[in-house]
Amino acid sequence: MEKQKRRKLYLMVGCPASGKSTFLKNHSFEGTTEIISRDEIRFSLIKDNEPYFSKEKEVWREFVKRAKESLKINDNTILDATHISKTSRFKILTALAPALKDVYVCAIVLPRPLETLLEQNSQRSGRSYVPESAIKNMYENFSIPSSEEGFDEIIVIKRKETKI
Repeated sequence: MEKQKRRKLYLMVGCPASGKSTFLKNHSFEGTTEIISRDEIRFSLIKDNEPYFSKEKEVWREFVKRAKESLKINDNTILDATHISKTSRFKILTALAPALKDVYVCAIVLPRPLETLLEQNSQRSGRSYVPESAIKNMYENFSIPSSEEGFDEIIVIKRKETKI
């Protein structure tokens, strides 16, 4: 009997405008893959005139629900959100803990200089634009994940063209 492939959970880690979603669009993963974007969930739930965080509880519940469902059926589940701090990573990994038995957990980290984040963000428009103050605050709170947080692997993407 052939050994079953181990399912993988990838956590994207990076400030807004660091290129997480773009990285995912330009890379493929072996096997069935689902990308779950917290922003896509958020924008499907809030109206144009509602504040960004107005439905955060519903966004969180749906994000976790979709991740748990994906972990059951896909080879790769990719969580596209900032996950910039140890606290935010702990929160999602704890919420998914029962579903992570025998799952390989990997962080894909996109550290970028503040100037790069602000420049890339300035090219955004509409809902995808993030206030500069929010980016600066998140940049100050950004931390590289460690294996002690529960990751089997941590991949740091230092430049856009770097491949995993």
